Amino acid sequence: MDRLSQFTNRPLSSLAIPPSTLSALIRAGYETVQDLDSSNAEKLANDLSIPLPSSQAIFSQRKTQTQGRGVPLTQPASAVASSSGPRIATKCSPLDKLIGDGLPRRHILEISGPPGTPKGMIAVGIVKSFLKENPDEEVIVMDTQNMMTPSALRRAISADAVRRVSHHILNTLPELVVFIQTLPSIQAARPKLGLLVLSSLHFPLQASKKLTPSAKSTVLENIKQALVQLTARGVTVVVTSQMATKLLAADGSPATFDTGARAVMVPQLGPTYLPSANSFRVLICPQARDSGVFRLLSAPSKIKTGTGVKEEPYTVPKRRILPV
Repeated sequence: MDRLSQFTNRPLSSLAIPPSTLSALIRAGYETVQDLDSSNAEKLANDLSIPLPSSQAIFSQRKTQTQGRGVPLTQPASAVASSSGPRIATKCSPLDKLIGDGLPRRHILEISGPPGTPKGMIAVGIVKSFLKENPDEEVIVMDTQNMMTPSALRRAISADAVRRVSHHILNTLPELVVFIQTLPSIQAARPKLGLLVLSSLHFPLQASKKLTPSAKSTVLENIKQALVQLTARGVTVVVTSQMATKLLAADGSPATFDTGARAVMVPQLGPTYLPSANSFRVLICPQARDSGVFRLLSAPSKIKTGTGVKEEPYTVPKRRILPV
């Protein structure tokens, strides 16, 4: 590893910044010095809700320490990609291509799509791939809608590998809240945990009739904090979610049934529960019964994806489950 990578891959705690500012960075999904490459002082101050001088001090620290090591302040995209570490193949070639030859470790992949799209089978494929490539690590699957049942996992995974999978069935919002709160202790008790799958994460929130907007925001923020902690400790996360209908006025602003001019399908949970620094959001858009496109809604802030909509077409051949 070159000297630049040695520095930029260091944790943010290596910078001389106040604990409160460091905590704000971690809550927003920033983990390493390299994660700051995609931001600037003004943007960071706005994202973290901190004073501009505090944000400027962070970049001043980064600049001073980097120049002290005699290396440039930027690096090409190829260097970023090569330093991202090992990846997990999804076993779905168009999805692998869309996110860059698989899911990087310590990252989050959200897969959303309407009913009938193969979200669950893609998640099963990722579990299978992870267990095969990492024989000493374990997986936790949280299932809320029977989309990743134990029998489905046993059919897809060898008997030896199944022993390294812990399956949890949750149907209610209180169960989800407790599960999220106990994730740090679960991870501490399972030091070999390398992959967490949250199947149909939207369902407990959708099914709760008494959930107020403020309470939902609190739940989503707690999920985000748990995901930040888990990925910082080396766990990769896969989330599957359903779609919701969003009504828009003619000018594109939010609308009601009375004022709406058109309707669009969007991921049920929105983006706020995911740390932007290490999350991929992918939408499955079927265009026919057995074909459609994978659309990249957003990628980690440190990964350059270019401008415009990024999509990969897929088809599901006969007698096949996963798209190709």
